[in-house]
Amino acid sequence: MAIEAKEDEPRTGWRAHVESAEQLLMNVAFVVLLGAIGWGVLSRHVVTTPSAWVEEVSALAYCWLIFVGAAEVHRRGQHVSVDLLTSTLPSAARRMLALLVEAGVVGLCLYVAWLGVRQTIASHSSTTSMLRMPLSFGFAGLTAGFALMAARGAQRLLRQIARPDGER
Repeated sequence: MAIEAKEDEPRTGWRAHVESAEQLLMNVAFVVLLGAIGWGVLSRHVVTTPSAWVEEVSALAYCWLIFVGAAEVHRRGQHVSVDLLTSTLPSAARRMLALLVEAGVVGLCLYVAWLGVRQTIASHSSTTSMLRMPLSFGFAGLTAGFALMAARGAQRLLRQIARPDGER
């Protein structure tokens, strides 16, 4: 899922600034969110008629930003963790626990993504009040975020299994 160049050729253009699909989606959602909020402020204080669609666009972009952003944080391995007890374990036990935790994370993310698919399908016939966009668009952000987290977790789990020394 990562947007990668071959090792011997440097990335150029926009690809030089994008590490993954998660990062690209997260930044697009952030730009949409900032644009909508900026237009909302501008239309409220400068133009005589404020835009009524700003709240809906902001809420939908926020869903995508939060859940796909969480997938990007998971891809980087930067979620908060406390290793007070695990750091005292022997390396074999620590490795086994890391495998179990990663497998649990993948399982949980797959389950939440499945629930997200069900909710996305169920909410597709309902629309937002102003733009008449399907409500499923917001739930699709949740589904995409958890599916991406599951995929990245599975990648990490396979890498951990393939390494006999247990290094990350």
